[in-house]
Amino acid sequence: MKELGNKIKELRISLGLSQQKFAESLGYTHKSMINKIELGKCDMSYDKILILLKEYNLNAEEFLDNKEVVKNNEKIEELLLLNESRIFPLKSGLKSVVHIKPTIKNKNIIVGEFSYYSGSNFESCVTHHYDFIGDKLIIGKFCQIGANVEFVMNGANHQMNAVSTYPFYIFNGWKQEPPSKKDLPIKGDTVIGNDVWIGEDVTILPGIKIGDGVIIGKCSVVTKDIPPYSIVGGNPAKIIKKRFDDEMIELLLKLKWWDKSIKEINELIPLLTNSNIDCVKTTIKGMIEK
Repeated sequence: MKELGNKIKELRISLGLSQQKFAESLGYTHKSMINKIELGKCDMSYDKILILLKEYNLNAEEFLDNKEVVKNNEKIEELLLLNESRIFPLKSGLKSVVHIKPTIKNKNIIVGEFSYYSGSNFESCVTHHYDFIGDKLIIGKFCQIGANVEFVMNGANHQMNAVSTYPFYIFNGWKQEPPSKKDLPIKGDTVIGNDVWIGEDVTILPGIKIGDGVIIGKCSVVTKDIPPYSIVGGNPAKIIKKRFDDEMIELLLKLKWWDKSIKEINELIPLLTNSNIDCVKTTIKGMIEK
């Protein structure tokens, strides 16, 4: 306990956080628990260790020294699995694909576990993203994002309810105060669901909402919201077809396989990759009805 407590104290100090702020980041209500942990008087629960590693992108093995504990605890095994493929997930060892979440520094970009990008600098794909607007890009889990995708954020929009669309306020020498947000065509947050496949060179305009399981064809320009489990393509992107019938889509949205534990997802892989959709539908019905 003392060794872990020392590591946690060193981390907290390196982050410049008070015990109270650090406690709150892990879901504790009071600093007293962090104080006890740092003094070696109390151990940290595995649930809190999981939050710690995810919140601060830490290496699990640096905090977990007891191999027997690791071997016999599913939560710890999950931590190690997350850690093994934290940034570069390919079994080949190539670095042409990255897990996005551990690379993000912008607090207004939120990405779920295991979503990946075919490239090395995902944040460069998010353009016209300005703090003073405050819009967010939110991407779910297990998304597959091709090279050179562009998420155009609300900063790209100019004032359209006046004579000129020219943004005088961002350039030196012009006497215009920044327009109020109500005078700008702000479309809200851009939200991408889970298990979404976005092809190369796709452009997604501000404020778009894309449902779970969507497939977007290469070079598409997405100008409107897309319902779950649709296939779209073109400029502007249009729905080509639904991936499954309405009953199957409803079942998948209830199943939410991406929210399950790593162990459960591993067990579901034969089902998730089975091309016999009628068989899959029957199995999912049975799972949901239990």
